Amino acid sequence: MKQLNRIIALPIALGFVFLAVLVVVELIAERAGAGPVIVNWHGIYDWMATHTWESTSVRIIGGLCALGGLLLLALQFIPRKPERLRVHAAEKGVDAAIDRRSLVRTVQQAVGDIDGISQAKVALHGNKVTVDARRRAEAAEGITTQTVADATHRAVDDLHLRRPPRITIKLATARER
Repeated sequence: MKQLNRIIALPIALGFVFLAVLVVVELIAERAGAGPVIVNWHGIYDWMATHTWESTSVRIIGGLCALGGLLLLALQFIPRKPERLRVHAAEKGVDAAIDRRSLVRTVQQAVGDIDGISQAKVALHGNKVTVDARRRAEAAEGITTQTVADATHRAVDDLHLRRPPRITIKLATARER
């Protein structure tokens, strides 16, 4: 959700910056007596002077602006995934948590420490950890999905999460170059 907010905010912010620069340029040009430079705002002003609030075009423009505002507001009600995962604290009354990225790095380190694993990619989506591990060709016999799953479960269990994630393991043999 954070990325979606940033993607939406960028064009809106750029639009406001462009509009602010446009207004400044037009004001300077008007003061200098040059008239409209980029936008014929005299025509826009004349159009607005001839249309009332009851005009169909004014109502359509107002409705579209209101619809856009409601859409932006509705996007903010989409629940965000928590940035921190709560852990069991050693003492009562203590609120302890771990960052989502720290969980990913911990699992990635645990899987990467297995002899014969050449690469480990870990992703945390919602409450599910997905481990995509590559074993070296010469170690293909000794490393199984269960080996990787055990290392992942140990790493997650050591964190003492209040709500442990589901774990999915994908294991493949790395290709020789």
